[in-house]
Order: sequence, then C-alpha cells, then structure tokens
Amino acid sequence: MFRSLLVDNWLRYLFNPLLGALGGLVGWALFASTLGILGDAGLDSDLVERVSYFGFMGLTVAFACNVLKSIQDGQGAMRVTVQGLIAGVVGGFGGLLAGLAVHLLAEFMGSSLDQFLPKLACYLLVGTLVGLSSRITSLDRFTGLAALGGFLGGLLAMIIWVVLDKLGDTTAAYVTLLIPMTLGFGIGAATYSLPSFVSGGQLRVLTGQFKGQTKGIESTDIVVGNNKRQLQWVLPKWEGVQDPHAKIEVTAEGQGYKHLVRNMSAKSVVVVRDKKKNRVKTKQAMELQDGDVLVFATGKNFVKVRYTQRTNKE
Repeated sequence: MFRSLLVDNWLRYLFNPLLGALGGLVGWALFASTLGILGDAGLDSDLVERVSYFGFMGLTVAFACNVLKSIQDGQGAMRVTVQGLIAGVVGGFGGLLAGLAVHLLAEFMGSSLDQFLPKLACYLLVGTLVGLSSRITSLDRFTGLAALGGFLGGLLAMIIWVVLDKLGDTTAAYVTLLIPMTLGFGIGAATYSLPSFVSGGQLRVLTGQFKGQTKGIESTDIVVGNNKRQLQWVLPKWEGVQDPHAKIEVTAEGQGYKHLVRNMSAKSVVVVRDKKKNRVKTKQAMELQDGDVLVFATGKNFVKVRYTQRTNKE
C-alpha cells in the first residue's frame, strides 16, 4: 500500500525534493547537536564548525535523495538502506573534503567561509559531490547529469542565502534552517527529475496494485521479478510475476539504445503490438518498439506494462 502511494501519484515528482529538504534539516540538527557536544568537551573551533556543517549536509542529503528510488523499484529494506548509506558516505566525505579545502584556501587568502566567494564555492562543490553520489552505485551516462543537478541545487541554496542576507537581521533566524533545506530540495529535484526526463525509455504499469508506476530505462539491463533482495524492479508475485520473470536488455546502437525483452522464466511473456500478441519463449528475446505492451503472466494472473521509447537509433 505504501509503495503504491509513492508510484501511482503525480505528486511523486515532489517526494524526492521534499526528502532532500528533510535530509538537509536532519543534517543541520545533527550538526548543531555535534557542535554542542564538542563545545562541552572544549573541542570546538571555526575549522570544525565550518567543515562538519558541509559534511553533515552531504551525508544526510545524499542518503535522503537515494531512498525514494529504491523504494519505488520495490527493493527490500536492506538494499534500500545499504544503497542510501553508500551514497550518504560518499556525499558526507565529499562535503567534508569540500568544506576543508575551501576553508583552508579562504584562510590562506585572509578570508573566511562567512564571505560570499568561499561560501559560494562550498555550496557548489558540496552540491556537485552530493549529486554525483546519487549515481555512485551505477556510474552510468547519467552520472554527469546528476552532478550538474547537484551543482544547480547548490547554486539555488546560495541564491536563497544572498536574498535572505540582503533582507537584513529580521531573516537571520530562518537562514540556518532554510539554507540546508534549500540545498537538499534543489539537489533532490535535479538528481531525480532530470535523469527521468532524458532516459532512453520508460515502462509504465497498466494493471494491478502498482498501476501508474513508471520505471526509467537507462544504460543498464533491468531484471523484472518478485524478489526484493536481488532484482532491479519488483512487481507483485500474486499478480503473476515470477522470480525472475523477464529482463529488459539495453544495447547501444548508433547515438542511442535499443531495448529487448527476454523471457527468463517458464511462464508467459507476451508482447502486444498493433493488437497482435507475440509470445516470447523461454530464454528468447524480442526487440521492443514504441507503444508495445508487455504482459507478464502465470495462468489467469498477469501484469501489463507499456513500453515507451525515448532514444535515437541512428
């Protein structure tokens, strides 16, 4: 039920930005708590404060921005957590290094992270690294796009900071909360939305509990089945999907990709094209065309999925 709310709802495009904003807020809370503990121990300093801030931002925003996609694909709790943690560690380490590098450079030039240029550099670096971390488990052709999205998210946070700073002391209380939330919102929007709109193809569920769910086809194969521990896209077992049932194979061709569906089970895989049913036998594959409807079936139970092509094959 929870997963169906995430996939059969046009508001799902806002979920990742909002999770990113929540991640930024959590990062700020962890930063403030840690700073208090270090202060009580007499270990606080400008270096620790500035560097740890961006480290916590990278950790929590990267984790938050990676959770939703794994849940939407139906992956198990362990895989969701592990992938989020991998991205979070990369984002946190990147934020830590970015904050440290810019802080030391600013000190060398007689400046500080409170001034415009050093802070701009930090937000852009951290945003880029967090965006990069969102694709760290795949490292495909969308990795650069995700890094660009993170860069834009950092730029958005910096613009908000400048605007609030110009408004004066009346907004000072909101800056500490709005900036990390804006950073997370911008990164979440860019790293999730941009790749989904330029993917090479899309699968959309037409029937059953997950009707309306979409899965972007990027540059790697997609295994379809009902096992949350192993598969890239999980559909309901009780609706006829086997473990595994089929594979969407991605093959480079010209300037784009072609996609095939391969039957990986002893059960039925049917491609409906121009109202004609084409049965794909076990271990055989069929190239897909725009508008094809795939039927994964076991007896009377089935799931229908529409394939949309978004790639050139010139």
